[in-house]
Amino acid sequence: MLERSHGRTVPAWARPGARWGPFVYGPLLRISVGLLVLRITDGAGAASIVWSSLQVLLWVVLLAGNLAARRGNQET
Repeated sequence: MLERSHGRTVPAWARPGARWGPFVYGPLLRISVGLLVLRITDGAGAASIVWSSLQVLLWVVLLAGNLAARRGNQET
């Protein structure tokens, strides 16, 4: 486990790049993309389309950050 500056250790599941990340972020990304497509095709209001777009962006950033952290952990 990693040692934090204040002395407590970080459990393996909470570290950046934890293995559970893609199993959670991937399905949520697919659901958010599906909702975005559904809202666009139904002609929903701009606010709901923007909200769905931000959710897709959130899951993409979290998934990319998780994968980058995993690659960084493997190199060290």
